[in-house]
Amino acid sequence: MSGRRILVTGAASGIGQALADHMRGRGDEVISVDREEGADILGCDLSNPAAIAAFADGLSRPLDGVAHVAGLPGTHPPETILQVNFCAMRQLTGALGPKLATPATLVAVSSITAHRCTLPEARLADLIDAPDDAILSQAAGMDGTEAYAFSKRLVNIWVEALAARTSDTGLRANAVAPGPVETPILGDFRKSMGREKIAKAAELAGRHGTPSEIATAAAFLLSPEASWVNGVILDCDGGFNAARRVAARSQTETNPHRETA
Repeated sequence: MSGRRILVTGAASGIGQALADHMRGRGDEVISVDREEGADILGCDLSNPAAIAAFADGLSRPLDGVAHVAGLPGTHPPETILQVNFCAMRQLTGALGPKLATPATLVAVSSITAHRCTLPEARLADLIDAPDDAILSQAAGMDGTEAYAFSKRLVNIWVEALAARTSDTGLRANAVAPGPVETPILGDFRKSMGREKIAKAAELAGRHGTPSEIATAAAFLLSPEASWVNGVILDCDGGFNAARRVAARSQTETNPHRETA
């Protein structure tokens, strides 16, 4: 149960910090990573592929788990969102590949907002293996909110594909998809997605989530207890998505000719 070596990105605040604290409480050694170096935090600018490669090269001992928590909300430039939220995750995983223990586990933080990306699944499946430039070029014509949903949909497709490809190597890959969470960037989501939508999520679920609730779910997916969980996108939204789907079905039954989004 303890003594594993886990790398957590975005560990200076919010879900990443809560996850790092949780894993240390279990007795694991945690390598905390964030954009700026600080006390017990290693610096790595995930918007810079060269910095990612240098960081991974500097790690010497094997890793038992990697948690890709770092991410940018829709208030940032679309290209930067795609780089940090998806490309950096893929780049760092590839660079760390030779340094992963057997078995090892990977968890990515996605978002329930991924469902807002309506690109065909086949197109998304092609893109997860496309060069970084091809991914970043998709930002053209997108606003920040669209880029955020697109990046998280890519995360989901990539995690599922990685799980399928590595199931015989001892690597498990899963994702946790939160709804709105009371983190320092919740205000950014209110700005990019609209206060009414964020408030509606709290209304349907009863409240917003807390960083520790998301961290606990991610910690389970990282843990040996989840040894038979692979390729799963775990919604962690207090039932918001379920309530939304039930409401949509109810409206469709009432008005069968109503078009649904």
